[in-house]
Amino acid sequence: MGTGIGRAREAFNQQAWRRAYDELSAAAVAEPLEVDDLERLASAAYLAGLSDESRSAWISAHEKCAHVGDVARAVRCAFWLAFALLNAGDLARGGGWVDRAQRLLDDRKIDCVERGYLRYAAAMRATFSGDVGTGYEAFHAAAEIGVLFHDPELAALARIGEGRCLIYLDRVDDGVALLDEGMVAIEANDVSAIAIGDAYCTAIEGCHELFDVRRADTWTAALGRWVDGQPELMLYRGQCLIHRAEMLYLRGDWDAAADQIEEACRRLADPVGHPALGAAAYLKGDLHRLRGQDRAAEAEFQLASELGRDPQPGLALLRLATGKFEAAAASIRRAYHEAGDPMSRARLVAGYVEITLANGDVAAARSAADELGTVAGMLGRPLPTALHLHVLGAVLLAEDQPEPALSALRRALAGWRSLDATYEAARTRMLIAAACRAVGDDDGAEMELAGAIPVFDRLNAVRDGAAARAGLHLAPRPSSGLTSREEEVLAYIAKGLTNRQIAERLVVSEKTVATHVGHILTKLGLASRAAATAYAYEHGLQ
Repeated sequence: MGTGIGRAREAFNQQAWRRAYDELSAAAVAEPLEVDDLERLASAAYLAGLSDESRSAWISAHEKCAHVGDVARAVRCAFWLAFALLNAGDLARGGGWVDRAQRLLDDRKIDCVERGYLRYAAAMRATFSGDVGTGYEAFHAAAEIGVLFHDPELAALARIGEGRCLIYLDRVDDGVALLDEGMVAIEANDVSAIAIGDAYCTAIEGCHELFDVRRADTWTAALGRWVDGQPELMLYRGQCLIHRAEMLYLRGDWDAAADQIEEACRRLADPVGHPALGAAAYLKGDLHRLRGQDRAAEAEFQLASELGRDPQPGLALLRLATGKFEAAAASIRRAYHEAGDPMSRARLVAGYVEITLANGDVAAARSAADELGTVAGMLGRPLPTALHLHVLGAVLLAEDQPEPALSALRRALAGWRSLDATYEAARTRMLIAAACRAVGDDDGAEMELAGAIPVFDRLNAVRDGAAARAGLHLAPRPSSGLTSREEEVLAYIAKGLTNRQIAERLVVSEKTVATHVGHILTKLGLASRAAATAYAYEHGLQ
Protein backbone atom coordinates (compact mmCIF):
# COMPACT_ATOMS: atom_id res chain seq x y z
CA MET A 1 0.00 0.00 0.00
CA GLY A 2 2.96 2.31 0.54
CA THR A 3 3.41 3.34 -3.08
CA GLY A 4 -0.25 4.24 -3.57
CA ILE A 5 -0.45 6.13 -0.29
CA GLY A 6 2.76 7.94 -1.15
CA ARG A 7 1.30 9.12 -4.44
CA ALA A 8 -1.90 10.15 -2.67
CA ARG A 9 -0.08 12.18 -0.05
CA GLU A 10 2.08 13.83 -2.70
CA ALA A 11 -1.03 14.77 -4.70
CA PHE A 12 -2.63 16.20 -1.56
CA ASN A 13 0.45 18.29 -0.78
CA GLN A 14 0.41 19.54 -4.37
CA GLN A 15 -3.26 20.56 -3.93
CA ALA A 16 -4.30 18.19 -6.71
CA TRP A 17 -7.53 17.44 -4.91
CA ARG A 18 -9.27 15.07 -7.31
CA ARG A 19 -6.12 13.06 -7.89
CA ALA A 20 -5.53 12.85 -4.15
CA TYR A 21 -9.09 11.66 -3.62
CA ASP A 22 -8.81 9.01 -6.35
CA GLU A 23 -5.45 7.72 -5.07
CA LEU A 24 -6.65 7.59 -1.46
CA SER A 25 -9.88 5.84 -2.47
CA ALA A 26 -7.90 3.25 -4.42
CA ALA A 27 -5.55 2.70 -1.47
CA ALA A 28 -8.52 2.23 0.88
CA VAL A 29 -9.70 -0.74 -1.20
CA ALA A 30 -6.53 -2.64 -0.36
CA GLU A 31 -6.29 -1.70 3.31
CA PRO A 32 -8.19 0.59 5.74
CA LEU A 33 -6.77 4.11 5.86
CA GLU A 34 -5.16 5.56 8.94
CA VAL A 35 -6.84 8.61 10.51
CA ASP A 36 -4.39 11.07 8.89
CA ASP A 37 -5.25 9.71 5.48
CA LEU A 38 -8.98 9.56 6.21
CA GLU A 39 -8.80 13.27 7.03
CA ARG A 40 -6.91 13.89 3.77
CA LEU A 41 -9.56 11.87 1.91
CA ALA A 42 -12.38 13.90 3.47
CA SER A 43 -10.71 17.24 2.75
CA ALA A 44 -9.74 16.31 -0.82
CA ALA A 45 -13.28 15.11 -1.56
CA TYR A 46 -14.76 18.31 -0.17
CA LEU A 47 -12.45 20.52 -2.21
CA ALA A 48 -13.07 18.43 -5.33
CA GLY A 49 -16.81 19.00 -4.93
CA LEU A 50 -17.66 15.49 -3.73
CA SER A 51 -19.71 16.40 -0.69
CA ASP A 52 -21.28 13.00 0.02
CA GLU A 53 -17.92 11.25 -0.19
CA SER A 54 -16.39 13.90 2.07
CA ARG A 55 -19.08 13.44 4.72
CA SER A 56 -18.61 9.67 4.64
CA ALA A 57 -14.85 10.04 5.16
CA TRP A 58 -15.27 12.50 8.04
CA ILE A 59 -17.69 10.10 9.74
CA SER A 60 -15.21 7.23 9.33
CA ALA A 61 -12.39 9.35 10.77
CA HIS A 62 -14.59 10.48 13.66
CA GLU A 63 -15.64 6.94 14.53
CA LYS A 64 -12.09 5.61 14.30
CA CYS A 65 -10.81 8.31 16.67
CA ALA A 66 -13.67 7.81 19.10
CA HIS A 67 -13.08 4.05 19.08
CA VAL A 68 -9.46 4.41 20.20
CA GLY A 69 -10.29 7.12 22.75
CA ASP A 70 -8.80 10.09 20.87
CA VAL A 71 -11.74 12.32 21.81
CA ALA A 72 -10.24 15.66 20.80
CA ARG A 73 -9.48 14.43 17.30
CA ALA A 74 -12.90 12.79 17.01
CA VAL A 75 -14.42 16.16 17.89
CA ARG A 76 -12.29 17.94 15.29
CA CYS A 77 -13.55 15.52 12.61
CA ALA A 78 -17.13 16.10 13.80
CA PHE A 79 -16.53 19.84 13.52
CA TRP A 80 -15.52 19.67 9.86
CA LEU A 81 -18.50 17.48 9.13
CA ALA A 82 -20.81 19.99 10.85
CA PHE A 83 -19.04 22.86 9.08
CA ALA A 84 -19.86 21.37 5.67
CA LEU A 85 -23.46 20.56 6.61
CA LEU A 86 -24.15 24.01 8.07
CA ASN A 87 -22.66 25.75 5.04
CA ALA A 88 -24.89 23.60 2.84
CA GLY A 89 -27.93 24.82 4.79
CA ASP A 90 -28.55 21.54 6.63
CA LEU A 91 -28.90 23.13 10.06
CA ALA A 92 -30.58 20.10 11.65
CA ARG A 93 -27.89 17.54 10.85
CA GLY A 94 -25.07 20.04 11.23
CA GLY A 95 -26.39 21.09 14.61
CA GLY A 96 -26.79 17.46 15.60
CA TRP A 97 -23.10 16.80 15.01
CA VAL A 98 -22.19 19.91 17.01
CA ASP A 99 -24.26 18.66 19.96
CA ARG A 100 -22.86 15.14 19.68
CA ALA A 101 -19.28 16.40 19.69
CA GLN A 102 -19.98 18.78 22.57
CA ARG A 103 -21.33 15.89 24.63
CA LEU A 104 -18.14 13.92 23.98
CA LEU A 105 -16.01 16.75 25.36
CA ASP A 106 -18.30 17.42 28.31
CA ASP A 107 -18.44 13.74 29.28
CA ARG A 108 -14.63 13.51 29.33
CA LYS A 109 -14.20 17.03 30.79
CA ILE A 110 -11.45 17.74 28.27
CA ASP A 111 -10.18 21.32 27.94
CA CYS A 112 -8.78 21.68 24.43
CA VAL A 113 -8.90 23.96 21.38
CA GLU A 114 -11.67 21.79 19.92
CA ARG A 115 -14.04 23.52 22.36
CA GLY A 116 -13.35 26.67 20.35
CA TYR A 117 -14.11 24.92 17.08
CA LEU A 118 -17.43 23.76 18.48
CA ARG A 119 -18.19 27.32 19.63
CA TYR A 120 -17.48 28.40 16.05
CA ALA A 121 -19.89 25.78 14.68
CA ALA A 122 -22.51 26.81 17.24
CA ALA A 123 -22.05 30.40 16.09
CA MET A 124 -22.66 29.34 12.50
CA ARG A 125 -25.85 27.54 13.51
CA ALA A 126 -27.14 30.54 15.48
CA THR A 127 -26.30 33.07 12.76
CA PHE A 128 -27.78 30.98 9.95
CA SER A 129 -30.92 30.59 12.09
CA GLY A 130 -31.23 34.39 12.39
CA ASP A 131 -29.97 34.76 15.98
CA VAL A 132 -27.11 37.14 15.15
CA GLY A 133 -26.56 38.29 18.74
CA THR A 134 -25.96 34.75 19.96
CA GLY A 135 -23.83 34.08 16.90
CA TYR A 136 -21.64 37.09 17.64
CA GLU A 137 -21.06 36.00 21.23
CA ALA A 138 -20.14 32.46 20.14
CA PHE A 139 -17.78 33.68 17.40
CA HIS A 140 -16.12 36.02 19.92
CA ALA A 141 -15.67 33.16 22.39
CA ALA A 142 -14.25 30.93 19.64
CA ALA A 143 -11.74 33.62 18.67
CA GLU A 144 -10.60 33.97 22.28
CA ILE A 145 -10.09 30.21 22.54
CA GLY A 146 -8.15 30.24 19.28
CA VAL A 147 -5.82 32.90 20.68
CA LEU A 148 -5.46 31.06 24.00
CA PHE A 149 -4.43 27.81 22.30
CA HIS A 150 -2.32 29.55 19.61
CA ASP A 151 -4.53 28.23 16.80
CA PRO A 152 -4.36 30.86 13.99
CA GLU A 153 -6.90 29.05 11.81
CA LEU A 154 -9.63 29.10 14.43
CA ALA A 155 -8.81 32.66 15.54
CA ALA A 156 -8.91 34.02 11.98
CA LEU A 157 -12.12 32.22 10.96
CA ALA A 158 -13.84 33.32 14.17
CA ARG A 159 -12.74 36.95 13.74
CA ILE A 160 -14.26 36.97 10.25
CA GLY A 161 -17.51 35.48 11.56
CA GLU A 162 -17.50 37.98 14.41
CA GLY A 163 -17.04 40.80 11.92
CA ARG A 164 -19.96 39.64 9.78
CA CYS A 165 -22.19 39.58 12.87
CA LEU A 166 -21.12 43.09 13.91
CA ILE A 167 -22.07 44.32 10.44
CA TYR A 168 -25.51 42.73 10.86
CA LEU A 169 -25.75 44.46 14.26
CA ASP A 170 -25.04 47.86 12.62
CA ARG A 171 -21.53 48.14 14.08
CA VAL A 172 -20.15 48.49 10.58
CA ASP A 173 -16.70 49.97 11.20
CA ASP A 174 -15.92 47.45 13.96
CA GLY A 175 -17.13 44.63 11.75
CA VAL A 176 -15.05 45.68 8.75
CA ALA A 177 -11.96 45.99 10.94
CA LEU A 178 -12.41 42.39 12.10
CA LEU A 179 -12.95 41.18 8.52
CA ASP A 180 -9.67 42.79 7.51
CA GLU A 181 -7.87 41.42 10.58
CA GLY A 182 -9.12 37.91 9.93
CA MET A 183 -8.23 37.99 6.23
CA VAL A 184 -4.72 39.26 6.88
CA ALA A 185 -4.24 36.42 9.40
CA ILE A 186 -5.56 33.86 6.89
CA GLU A 187 -3.08 35.02 4.26
CA ALA A 188 -0.17 35.20 6.70
CA ASN A 189 -0.53 31.78 8.33
CA ASP A 190 -0.37 28.15 7.24
CA VAL A 191 -4.05 27.21 7.37
CA SER A 192 -6.11 24.58 5.57
CA ALA A 193 -7.42 25.09 2.05
CA ILE A 194 -11.00 24.67 3.30
CA ALA A 195 -10.49 27.52 5.78
CA ILE A 196 -8.83 29.75 3.18
CA GLY A 197 -11.62 29.36 0.63
CA ASP A 198 -14.35 29.83 3.22
CA ALA A 199 -12.64 32.94 4.60
CA TYR A 200 -12.36 34.55 1.18
CA CYS A 201 -15.99 33.85 0.29
CA THR A 202 -17.26 35.02 3.69
CA ALA A 203 -15.27 38.26 3.53
CA ILE A 204 -16.38 38.99 -0.05
CA GLU A 205 -20.02 38.37 0.84
CA GLY A 206 -19.62 40.78 3.76
CA CYS A 207 -18.19 43.42 1.43
CA HIS A 208 -21.12 43.01 -0.96
CA GLU A 209 -23.58 43.38 1.92
CA LEU A 210 -21.90 46.72 2.70
CA PHE A 211 -21.74 47.79 -0.97
CA ASP A 212 -17.97 48.00 -0.34
CA VAL A 213 -16.88 47.55 -3.94
CA ARG A 214 -13.21 48.29 -3.43
CA ARG A 215 -12.72 45.74 -0.67
CA ALA A 216 -14.78 43.21 -2.61
CA ASP A 217 -12.57 43.78 -5.64
CA THR A 218 -9.39 43.30 -3.57
CA TRP A 219 -10.51 40.04 -1.99
CA THR A 220 -12.08 38.76 -5.23
CA ALA A 221 -8.76 39.24 -7.03
CA ALA A 222 -6.94 37.44 -4.21
CA LEU A 223 -9.47 34.59 -4.27
CA GLY A 224 -9.07 34.36 -8.04
CA ARG A 225 -5.31 33.97 -7.77
CA TRP A 226 -5.70 31.31 -5.09
CA VAL A 227 -8.30 29.36 -7.10
CA ASP A 228 -6.40 29.62 -10.37
CA GLY A 229 -3.39 28.01 -8.70
CA GLN A 230 -5.42 24.84 -8.04
CA PRO A 231 -6.85 23.48 -11.32
CA GLU A 232 -8.55 20.55 -9.56
CA LEU A 233 -10.34 22.74 -7.02
CA MET A 234 -14.09 22.62 -7.55
CA LEU A 235 -15.38 24.02 -4.28
CA TYR A 236 -15.14 27.84 -4.23
CA ARG A 237 -14.32 28.02 -7.98
CA GLY A 238 -17.90 28.70 -9.00
CA GLN A 239 -18.36 31.31 -6.27
CA CYS A 240 -15.10 32.94 -7.36
CA LEU A 241 -16.31 33.17 -10.95
CA ILE A 242 -19.60 34.72 -9.82
CA HIS A 243 -17.78 37.28 -7.66
CA ARG A 244 -15.62 38.14 -10.68
CA ALA A 245 -18.74 38.44 -12.83
CA GLU A 246 -20.32 40.84 -10.34
CA MET A 247 -17.27 43.11 -10.45
CA LEU A 248 -17.11 42.96 -14.27
CA TYR A 249 -20.86 43.69 -14.44
CA LEU A 250 -20.43 46.80 -12.30
CA ARG A 251 -17.49 48.01 -14.39
CA GLY A 252 -19.37 47.65 -17.64
CA ASP A 253 -17.55 44.63 -19.06
CA TRP A 254 -20.75 42.72 -19.63
CA ASP A 255 -19.40 40.25 -22.18
CA ALA A 256 -16.63 39.13 -19.83
CA ALA A 257 -19.17 38.96 -17.01
CA ALA A 258 -21.41 36.71 -19.11
CA ASP A 259 -18.43 34.45 -19.87
CA GLN A 260 -17.61 34.16 -16.17
CA ILE A 261 -21.22 33.26 -15.39
CA GLU A 262 -21.23 30.53 -18.05
CA GLU A 263 -18.03 29.11 -16.58
CA ALA A 264 -19.49 29.33 -13.08
CA CYS A 265 -22.61 27.39 -14.02
CA ARG A 266 -20.41 24.57 -15.33
CA ARG A 267 -17.97 24.58 -12.42
CA LEU A 268 -20.24 25.08 -9.43
CA ALA A 269 -20.03 22.14 -7.10
CA ASP A 270 -22.06 20.64 -4.31
CA PRO A 271 -22.56 21.37 -1.39
CA VAL A 272 -23.06 25.06 -2.10
CA GLY A 273 -24.10 24.83 -5.72
CA HIS A 274 -27.74 25.79 -5.46
CA PRO A 275 -27.43 29.22 -3.78
CA ALA A 276 -24.54 30.15 -6.05
CA LEU A 277 -26.39 28.88 -9.11
CA GLY A 278 -29.34 31.05 -8.11
CA ALA A 279 -27.06 34.08 -7.99
CA ALA A 280 -25.64 33.15 -11.41
CA ALA A 281 -29.12 32.78 -12.92
CA TYR A 282 -30.19 36.16 -11.53
CA LEU A 283 -27.13 37.90 -12.95
CA LYS A 284 -27.67 36.25 -16.34
CA GLY A 285 -31.29 37.37 -16.27
CA ASP A 286 -30.34 40.94 -15.50
CA LEU A 287 -27.83 41.05 -18.36
CA HIS A 288 -30.49 39.71 -20.73
CA ARG A 289 -32.98 42.30 -19.42
CA LEU A 290 -30.60 45.20 -19.98
CA ARG A 291 -29.90 43.97 -23.50
CA GLY A 292 -33.58 43.68 -24.39
CA GLN A 293 -33.52 39.86 -24.53
CA ASP A 294 -36.80 39.56 -22.69
CA ARG A 295 -37.60 35.86 -23.08
CA ALA A 296 -34.13 34.82 -21.99
CA ALA A 297 -34.34 37.21 -19.04
CA GLU A 298 -37.70 35.79 -17.99
CA ALA A 299 -36.35 32.24 -18.12
CA GLU A 300 -33.29 33.07 -16.01
CA PHE A 301 -35.31 34.97 -13.40
CA GLN A 302 -37.64 31.97 -13.16
CA LEU A 303 -34.64 29.68 -12.70
CA ALA A 304 -33.18 31.99 -10.05
CA SER A 305 -36.45 31.82 -8.14
CA GLU A 306 -36.49 28.02 -8.30
CA LEU A 307 -32.94 27.97 -6.95
CA GLY A 308 -33.89 30.16 -3.98
CA ARG A 309 -32.77 33.58 -5.23
CA ASP A 310 -35.49 36.25 -5.18
CA PRO A 311 -35.65 37.56 -8.79
CA GLN A 312 -36.30 41.13 -7.64
CA PRO A 313 -35.70 43.85 -8.59
CA GLY A 314 -34.74 42.47 -12.01
CA LEU A 315 -38.07 40.81 -12.76
CA ALA A 316 -40.08 43.89 -11.81
CA LEU A 317 -37.82 46.06 -14.00
CA LEU A 318 -38.39 43.60 -16.86
CA ARG A 319 -42.14 44.03 -16.39
CA LEU A 320 -41.69 47.80 -16.46
CA ALA A 321 -39.60 47.63 -19.64
CA THR A 322 -42.31 45.60 -21.38
CA GLY A 323 -45.07 48.01 -20.40
CA LYS A 324 -46.62 45.95 -17.56
CA PHE A 325 -46.67 48.83 -15.10
CA GLU A 326 -49.15 47.43 -12.59
CA ALA A 327 -47.40 44.05 -12.40
CA ALA A 328 -44.04 45.79 -11.98
CA ALA A 329 -45.38 47.99 -9.19
CA ALA A 330 -47.08 45.13 -7.36
CA SER A 331 -44.04 42.84 -7.37
CA ILE A 332 -41.44 45.46 -6.41
CA ARG A 333 -43.71 46.84 -3.69
CA ARG A 334 -44.14 43.33 -2.25
CA ALA A 335 -40.39 42.65 -2.30
CA TYR A 336 -39.52 46.06 -0.86
CA HIS A 337 -41.87 45.78 2.10
CA GLU A 338 -40.91 42.15 2.76
CA ALA A 339 -37.22 43.09 2.91
CA GLY A 340 -37.60 43.89 6.59
CA ASP A 341 -34.71 46.26 7.26
CA PRO A 342 -33.11 49.30 5.61
CA MET A 343 -29.96 47.43 4.51
CA SER A 344 -32.00 44.78 2.72
CA ARG A 345 -34.27 47.40 1.14
CA ALA A 346 -31.21 49.30 -0.08
CA ARG A 347 -30.59 46.49 -2.59
CA LEU A 348 -34.02 47.04 -4.08
CA VAL A 349 -34.31 50.79 -3.86
CA ALA A 350 -33.06 51.76 -7.34
CA GLY A 351 -35.65 49.53 -9.01
CA TYR A 352 -38.30 50.51 -6.48
CA VAL A 353 -37.83 54.23 -7.10
CA GLU A 354 -37.75 53.83 -10.90
CA ILE A 355 -40.96 51.81 -10.90
CA THR A 356 -42.86 53.90 -8.34
CA LEU A 357 -41.97 57.08 -10.25
CA ALA A 358 -43.15 55.48 -13.49
CA ASN A 359 -46.46 54.78 -11.74
CA GLY A 360 -46.69 58.34 -10.40
CA ASP A 361 -46.17 57.57 -6.71
CA VAL A 362 -43.65 60.33 -5.97
CA ALA A 363 -44.23 60.24 -2.20
CA ALA A 364 -43.27 56.55 -1.97
CA ALA A 365 -40.19 57.19 -4.08
CA ARG A 366 -39.18 60.12 -1.86
CA SER A 367 -39.55 58.00 1.29
CA ALA A 368 -37.35 55.25 -0.20
CA ALA A 369 -34.71 57.74 -1.35
CA ASP A 370 -34.56 59.33 2.10
CA GLU A 371 -34.13 55.96 3.80
CA LEU A 372 -31.34 55.07 1.38
CA GLY A 373 -29.69 58.36 2.29
CA THR A 374 -29.62 57.30 5.92
CA VAL A 375 -28.08 53.93 5.00
CA ALA A 376 -25.51 55.57 2.72
CA GLY A 377 -24.54 57.98 5.49
CA MET A 378 -24.11 55.11 7.94
CA LEU A 379 -21.99 53.04 5.55
CA GLY A 380 -19.90 55.94 4.26
CA ARG A 381 -18.92 54.09 1.07
CA PRO A 382 -18.87 55.35 -2.53
CA LEU A 383 -21.38 52.96 -4.09
CA PRO A 384 -24.37 53.53 -1.77
CA THR A 385 -23.58 57.25 -1.79
CA ALA A 386 -23.65 57.39 -5.60
CA LEU A 387 -26.80 55.27 -5.68
CA HIS A 388 -28.54 57.55 -3.19
CA LEU A 389 -27.62 60.67 -5.15
CA HIS A 390 -28.88 59.05 -8.36
CA VAL A 391 -32.31 58.12 -6.95
CA LEU A 392 -32.53 61.44 -5.10
CA GLY A 393 -31.94 63.24 -8.39
CA ALA A 394 -34.70 61.21 -10.04
CA VAL A 395 -37.12 62.06 -7.22
CA LEU A 396 -36.23 65.76 -7.30
CA LEU A 397 -36.91 65.80 -11.03
CA ALA A 398 -40.33 64.24 -10.41
CA GLU A 399 -40.94 66.89 -7.75
CA ASP A 400 -40.20 69.59 -10.36
CA GLN A 401 -36.97 70.66 -8.65
CA PRO A 402 -34.47 70.47 -11.53
CA GLU A 403 -31.74 72.67 -10.00
CA PRO A 404 -31.26 70.57 -6.84
CA ALA A 405 -31.66 67.48 -9.02
CA LEU A 406 -28.74 68.61 -11.17
CA SER A 407 -26.57 69.09 -8.11
CA ALA A 408 -27.33 65.60 -6.79
CA LEU A 409 -26.95 63.95 -10.17
CA ARG A 410 -23.59 65.54 -10.96
CA ARG A 411 -22.27 64.26 -7.63
CA ALA A 412 -23.72 60.83 -8.43
CA LEU A 413 -21.94 60.88 -11.79
CA ALA A 414 -18.63 61.69 -10.11
CA GLY A 415 -19.21 58.78 -7.72
CA TRP A 416 -19.94 56.30 -10.51
CA ARG A 417 -16.87 57.43 -12.41
CA SER A 418 -14.69 56.94 -9.34
CA LEU A 419 -15.92 53.34 -9.28
CA ASP A 420 -15.52 52.85 -13.07
CA ALA A 421 -19.24 52.01 -13.13
CA THR A 422 -19.76 52.96 -16.77
CA TYR A 423 -23.38 51.84 -17.23
CA GLU A 424 -24.60 53.55 -14.06
CA ALA A 425 -22.70 56.68 -15.07
CA ALA A 426 -24.41 56.67 -18.47
CA ARG A 427 -27.82 56.20 -16.85
CA THR A 428 -27.14 59.13 -14.56
CA ARG A 429 -26.19 61.24 -17.59
CA MET A 430 -29.65 60.51 -19.01
CA LEU A 431 -31.21 62.03 -15.89
CA ILE A 432 -28.81 64.98 -16.05
CA ALA A 433 -29.99 65.53 -19.62
CA ALA A 434 -33.60 65.60 -18.45
CA ALA A 435 -32.71 68.10 -15.70
CA CYS A 436 -30.85 70.28 -18.22
CA ARG A 437 -33.92 70.30 -20.46
CA ALA A 438 -36.04 71.32 -17.48
CA VAL A 439 -33.89 74.40 -16.85
CA GLY A 440 -33.74 75.27 -20.55
CA ASP A 441 -30.17 74.10 -21.19
CA ASP A 442 -30.71 72.14 -24.41
CA ASP A 443 -27.02 72.19 -25.33
CA GLY A 444 -26.12 70.61 -21.99
CA ALA A 445 -28.80 67.97 -22.43
CA GLU A 446 -27.54 67.03 -25.87
CA MET A 447 -23.95 66.77 -24.64
CA GLU A 448 -25.01 64.35 -21.90
CA LEU A 449 -27.08 62.22 -24.26
CA ALA A 450 -24.30 62.14 -26.84
CA GLY A 451 -21.90 60.99 -24.14
CA ALA A 452 -24.20 58.19 -22.97
CA ILE A 453 -24.95 56.68 -26.39
CA PRO A 454 -21.50 55.11 -27.05
CA VAL A 455 -21.62 53.40 -23.64
CA PHE A 456 -25.05 51.94 -24.31
CA ASP A 457 -24.00 50.84 -27.79
CA ARG A 458 -20.84 49.13 -26.53
CA LEU A 459 -22.84 47.27 -23.88
CA ASN A 460 -25.69 46.52 -26.31
CA ALA A 461 -28.09 48.12 -23.80
CA VAL A 462 -30.65 48.51 -26.55
CA ARG A 463 -33.50 50.18 -24.64
CA ASP A 464 -31.23 52.75 -23.02
CA GLY A 465 -29.54 53.44 -26.34
CA ALA A 466 -32.89 53.89 -28.07
CA ALA A 467 -34.04 56.31 -25.35
CA ALA A 468 -30.86 58.37 -25.66
CA ARG A 469 -31.18 58.50 -29.44
CA ALA A 470 -34.81 59.53 -29.16
CA GLY A 471 -33.71 62.41 -26.94
CA LEU A 472 -31.42 63.55 -29.73
CA HIS A 473 -33.99 62.77 -32.45
CA LEU A 474 -31.64 60.20 -34.01
CA ALA A 475 -32.63 57.05 -35.87
CA PRO A 476 -32.38 53.81 -33.87
CA ARG A 477 -29.09 51.93 -34.13
CA PRO A 478 -29.30 48.91 -36.49
CA SER A 479 -28.68 45.68 -34.60
CA SER A 480 -27.74 42.11 -35.50
CA GLY A 481 -29.30 40.94 -32.25
CA LEU A 482 -25.91 39.63 -31.13
CA THR A 483 -24.04 40.77 -28.06
CA SER A 484 -20.70 42.47 -28.60
CA ARG A 485 -18.90 39.29 -27.46
CA GLU A 486 -20.95 37.22 -29.90
CA GLU A 487 -20.05 39.64 -32.69
CA GLU A 488 -16.40 39.24 -31.68
CA VAL A 489 -16.70 35.45 -31.87
CA LEU A 490 -18.47 35.75 -35.24
CA ALA A 491 -15.57 37.83 -36.56
CA TYR A 492 -13.12 35.10 -35.52
CA ILE A 493 -15.32 32.45 -37.16
CA ALA A 494 -15.23 34.48 -40.35
CA LYS A 495 -11.42 34.49 -40.14
CA GLY A 496 -11.47 30.69 -40.04
CA LEU A 497 -10.44 30.20 -36.41
CA THR A 498 -11.41 27.04 -34.53
CA ASN A 499 -13.17 27.11 -31.18
CA ARG A 500 -9.88 26.30 -29.45
CA GLN A 501 -8.11 29.19 -31.21
CA ILE A 502 -10.96 31.57 -30.36
CA ALA A 503 -10.87 30.43 -26.72
CA GLU A 504 -7.13 31.18 -26.58
CA ARG A 505 -7.70 34.67 -28.02
CA LEU A 506 -10.52 35.47 -25.57
CA VAL A 507 -8.95 33.65 -22.58
CA VAL A 508 -12.06 31.54 -21.94
CA SER A 509 -12.83 27.83 -22.19
CA GLU A 510 -13.70 26.03 -25.42
CA LYS A 511 -17.11 25.23 -23.89
CA THR A 512 -17.81 28.94 -23.48
CA VAL A 513 -16.89 29.56 -27.12
CA ALA A 514 -19.13 26.66 -28.18
CA THR A 515 -21.98 28.27 -26.23
CA HIS A 516 -21.40 31.58 -28.04
CA VAL A 517 -21.33 29.81 -31.43
CA GLY A 518 -24.62 28.10 -30.63
CA HIS A 519 -26.21 31.42 -29.66
CA ILE A 520 -24.94 33.04 -32.86
CA LEU A 521 -26.36 30.35 -35.11
CA THR A 522 -29.69 30.34 -33.25
CA LYS A 523 -30.13 34.12 -33.21
CA LEU A 524 -29.22 34.50 -36.88
CA GLY A 525 -31.19 31.44 -38.00
CA LEU A 526 -28.10 29.84 -39.55
CA ALA A 527 -27.18 26.18 -39.85
CA SER A 528 -23.39 26.17 -40.02
CA ARG A 529 -20.13 28.05 -39.44
CA ALA A 530 -19.89 28.53 -43.20
CA ALA A 531 -23.25 30.30 -43.21
CA ALA A 532 -22.12 32.40 -40.26
CA THR A 533 -18.98 33.37 -42.18
CA ALA A 534 -21.08 34.44 -45.15
CA TYR A 535 -23.35 36.47 -42.86
CA ALA A 536 -20.37 38.21 -41.30
CA TYR A 537 -19.03 39.31 -44.68
CA GLU A 538 -22.45 40.41 -45.92
CA HIS A 539 -23.01 42.60 -42.85
CA GLY A 540 -19.50 43.93 -42.33
CA LEU A 541 -18.92 42.00 -39.09
CA GLN A 542 -15.77 40.14 -40.16
